[in-house]
Amino acid sequence: MSSSIRAFSLGALRRQWLSKVNRFIYRVTMNPNPKASPAFTSQTITLPHLPELYKANFLDLLLPPPAEDPVASIKNATPVPENPMISALDNISNEVRTENNAPALRSTKSPLLDAFHRPAAHHDPFRISEIFEKAWKEDPEFTLRIIFYLRSIHDGKSDRKLFYRAWSWLYYKHPRTAIGNLHKLVEPLCERKLRKGDERNLPGMPHGYWKDLLNILCLVATNRLGQEDHYNLGSGKSITNPRGIPHRKQRQNVRYQDLCKKLSDDPKFRALYVAVARLFVDQIASDASLRDQLEKTTDREVRSALQWRISLAGKWGPTPGRSHDRITNISTAIAQLLHASRESQSWIYPSSLSGFDHTGPLSVEQARTLRSFLQRWFLAPLRAQSQCPEPFMSANMWSSINYSRVPSVCMSNNSEKFLKHDSERFSRFMFDVSIGKKTISGATLLPHEILMRLLEYDKDLESVNMQKAETEDGVDRLKKKFFETQIAVASAQWSTLIDRLKQSGSIDNAIAVCDVSGSMGILNDYTNRKTPEPIFPAIAMSMLLATLAKPPFNNGFITFSADPQYLRLSELSGIVKNARKMGEANWSMNTDLRKVFTGLLLPLAKKHNLKKEDMIKRIFVFSDMQFDESRRESYYSGRPQSEPWETTYDIIKKDYEEAGYDVPEIIYWDLGKADTVEVHAEREGVAMMKGFSAGMMKVFLGEQEDKEDAMLVDVDEKEEDGFVVVGEAKAKEEAITPIGIMRKAVMKKSFDGLVVLD
Repeated sequence: MSSSIRAFSLGALRRQWLSKVNRFIYRVTMNPNPKASPAFTSQTITLPHLPELYKANFLDLLLPPPAEDPVASIKNATPVPENPMISALDNISNEVRTENNAPALRSTKSPLLDAFHRPAAHHDPFRISEIFEKAWKEDPEFTLRIIFYLRSIHDGKSDRKLFYRAWSWLYYKHPRTAIGNLHKLVEPLCERKLRKGDERNLPGMPHGYWKDLLNILCLVATNRLGQEDHYNLGSGKSITNPRGIPHRKQRQNVRYQDLCKKLSDDPKFRALYVAVARLFVDQIASDASLRDQLEKTTDREVRSALQWRISLAGKWGPTPGRSHDRITNISTAIAQLLHASRESQSWIYPSSLSGFDHTGPLSVEQARTLRSFLQRWFLAPLRAQSQCPEPFMSANMWSSINYSRVPSVCMSNNSEKFLKHDSERFSRFMFDVSIGKKTISGATLLPHEILMRLLEYDKDLESVNMQKAETEDGVDRLKKKFFETQIAVASAQWSTLIDRLKQSGSIDNAIAVCDVSGSMGILNDYTNRKTPEPIFPAIAMSMLLATLAKPPFNNGFITFSADPQYLRLSELSGIVKNARKMGEANWSMNTDLRKVFTGLLLPLAKKHNLKKEDMIKRIFVFSDMQFDESRRESYYSGRPQSEPWETTYDIIKKDYEEAGYDVPEIIYWDLGKADTVEVHAEREGVAMMKGFSAGMMKVFLGEQEDKEDAMLVDVDEKEEDGFVVVGEAKAKEEAITPIGIMRKAVMKKSFDGLVVLD
């Protein structure tokens, strides 16, 4: 190597080494611990002056109420005249076929039921707007309930992305209503059912969580609320954009200017901003007061009651300088408002803020001091009180984590880290869970998420060399322990989910029909848990139903094929083996739903001469709803317009009536992305559900217990000699309908209090 080349190489290495050293020196001297101190954030942390921030009537000031009652104006509107010919044409245009050529319908003919059943997170904004616009014109109060039902973790669909899409429509069309009801998202409104014998009066559970408020605020601030998802495919522009610190500072400045402009020019956004800040301040102040009471008492029962009343606002409160605050500066607004209410509290602020009276904007130093105070004296203590695992994890204090208090999602995401850094304690905790000594969180997870994790880790466990794992202290033994622990965590979370559902009741005389056809996907694709193939929720929901059903209807399901079969699940086999058994069921390249009834159930009934009362009363169909055609192709290909359009359900009903039996109630549970329905809104004996949440099944739980405890009755009464004589009570059992089940789902007490404001 020549001397010049050697000198060049040494010079390059020297410059590279000095660059790293200089960066390290700068990091240590100028910003000793940026992750621990919000004071060192590079963002602009001030805000324009927001006088409405300190006023309880901010919504009326920024978005004045309408002159007339918005609900009355819609209900008193002149109905649109109808014409029989136009109605007939509408019926024809409502006819559609599934992907497999079975007759179906585009709409339920009820705007409200369409809003309840048809929206999906992948729909474009125009489609979402079209659905909810029609529903709002029919009944705005009911539509508002449906929107919050989409988000409800415990009483609804638990579909966060779909809720954001629906709420975005509400925000842009009816901003007073959208903003004025945000508090219902985080208040403990969902009933917390306890085990028998537990007499504690515990607070309820919220529909969403506090992070929803910050997510919505960030999406509106960046003009992305309700917009379609776009994926970065590596365009030329993105490749040639400058990188590094200068580009990041430029983006921060542009973002800050956009934020200030929206706060100044957009009253909707200003009202949303103030609402989110005030909600956090009210709850953080309340929680801080409860925490002070906790420190003053040693009574065990009092402390337990106080701890249950402390919310998770402190946990999800925006950390200064972190993700949500970088985009919105919301920490500054929260810190300002807490400082403004200091006179009614026992908080002692630094003397440097004694002269600040909130009649003008903050200076940079004032904002920095207030934000540091928020982090040090509010967020950190509340997070410590709620025993959030994240601060302990980041501080490498793994032995301080209370695993019984770890939320379900956090447990799913971090059980690997718990095992790695705190193996002995975590293994002991999982053993205590297995024997019922301790509990693990899991009731808020979606069933298919747990199932997919179980399938993934079971497959990984099969790849381990068991002989080496048993005899050698090496990698295989570590892998075996890790995968077994992960399976134990997921299995315990599944048990927790089942226990929570059983507290709402059981299901009587019902069985699942599980679609495991090719269009549903395959069980090997278990890594994409956010947008899973329909086969995973179908199997998970079928297994849930099989567990919740009363004997002898429990632990069984019917396959969905040209040759349907009834299969039993073994409690001893475990979740994974039962799931694989269901997924491997023969479907004969066919998804003819009619065959379940005419090829299996009806022939059995005729063969054994079963009575009507001995037939299965209710069947849950878990499918993507893309059924195969149930009749000869020539019938439909040449169907005259005078012939009625018969869906799969219509044909099944005729088959049962011809055999002299009542058709069972059918619950169509749609797990796919196609936009078709089976029946109209008022069709008796049918219900329609769509989604992956186990909480949606609560609408069918405990029905028999309700009938026994409080039966709906018609009372015959007459008056004789001034006395009322009560006749015999008559049981009144109404047939289910799609719209009836919808009303039962969204008319729950937890959705009371939602108010239409514009």
